[in-house]
Amino acid sequence: MSEYTDYTMTPRQAEDMAVLANLPLAGRTRELTEYCAQHGVESLVELFAQFVGMANSVADNCRNMTDLVLISELGMHPDKFDSVNLPTILGACQGVALAAQCDPAGACEGCAYRQGSMANQSPIATSEAAYMAFDQKGFMCHAETDDRGNPTKVCVGHAKAHKCAGEA
Repeated sequence: MSEYTDYTMTPRQAEDMAVLANLPLAGRTRELTEYCAQHGVESLVELFAQFVGMANSVADNCRNMTDLVLISELGMHPDKFDSVNLPTILGACQGVALAAQCDPAGACEGCAYRQGSMANQSPIATSEAAYMAFDQKGFMCHAETDDRGNPTKVCVGHAKAHKCAGEA
């Protein structure tokens, strides 16, 4: 287990996190405020640190399971893929900054510039979009492809972000 997926959450912490996982943002905020009042800031920091490790472990396990399915169920050889491009906590953090660059109106539902989409939480997609920021036609939309699966148009979110950057 790597350092970023390391966690030693207690059963009580897991119960507290399970309650939070099923609440909307306002409820999570209220419950965490109460948790801090009851247990103190140090306990809240510890809970959050444990949660990040758990969340990273879940994302890592999803990637591993997807790879396993590709190999065992679809017969793909591991040399044929570099793992599946799945969301991670790091990717989601990068995605927040990416989405803040423009209004996603007009972009596809899976746009890397639309906060919360799979591409917006993928470290590969968000890194590629950020890297291509200098190039107006560099980041292509994967929602519209040709018969071979190749993108056919520039990502709307990317074009809008490039335009906003030029106006700034």
